[in-house]
Amino acid sequence: MSYEILLYPRTPGQDWVEVLDADEADGPEMDLATLNRGVATFRRIEARLREQLTEPVRTWVAEEVGGDVLGELQTRDSGLRVDLYDRSAAVSAPYGGLSDPVHDLVRQAVEVVAAETGYEAYDPQVGATWDGSFDEEAGQASLSRVSDRNDLWAEADPGTPDEDGASPDTATPTPPEGTVVDDEDQDGSLDPRAERARLIQERRQQLLEERRKPAALRRRGWFYAIFGTIVIVIGLMRLFAGQTELLTWLFLVVGVFEAGGAWVMFSQARRAQQQDQQSSDPAQAAETPGSFGEHSPGTTDEGPDNGPDDTTPR
Repeated sequence: MSYEILLYPRTPGQDWVEVLDADEADGPEMDLATLNRGVATFRRIEARLREQLTEPVRTWVAEEVGGDVLGELQTRDSGLRVDLYDRSAAVSAPYGGLSDPVHDLVRQAVEVVAAETGYEAYDPQVGATWDGSFDEEAGQASLSRVSDRNDLWAEADPGTPDEDGASPDTATPTPPEGTVVDDEDQDGSLDPRAERARLIQERRQQLLEERRKPAALRRRGWFYAIFGTIVIVIGLMRLFAGQTELLTWLFLVVGVFEAGGAWVMFSQARRAQQQDQQSSDPAQAAETPGSFGEHSPGTTDEGPDNGPDDTTPR
């Protein structure tokens, strides 16, 4: 039902039969690092396509290892679909004849995927490198094929109640199982600038979190300490040599300032490590001296120690 273009890693001059055989062979199991790199690549593809598309889009991204699919993207109106796998990719769309405007979307999507992955496009309908054209006979034959991929815009069964017991709105598409994200306003136009701003904000937040980790703070502290020590030594050497001009004092001031920055970084690293320990093991943090859960003298778990019980008869 769709005209499909496949993309594979291919060395110059490599025969397509060899490329297809390599894709069919069992490869190494996808690990977490491969998953993260693949999802990041898919997000870049998604961001670039959203700049060109003018219709609502739904996406799905993998969150766990164990499969070979990294991400899926599908438009609502034209049916353009992009699938990224661990060792290949696919771009497809319903075939509507040689003059169908969706062909331009397929060409743009293939160009974006090839640029982000380094893969080369292959037309399985004709068994050769894809040159950007569509074979009419193969396209008509594709209409009789049934797709084996989940439709991200599949409508919900009107007879199936939701978790609250109410029947779902038949006019609202329901995504399949998995992490599916669609546009908040399905009837409104997309704003590529908002999507790019979201991706930039997420990346900025990740960088800030990395900078606040204890190991990163300690690295910065050692950098300031080493740099400050070098600058102070230079200043002292100039001072002992009788060079008391402004540059000598500037070296000393900068060195002391860098040493102070190192102390601040090491202090922040200790506080960050204590916070991590408290969040991971609150019981252990409560027993650590000086921590939040430390007992005050003269107190017990049951309350203040008021001395021995009064057993005198009254």
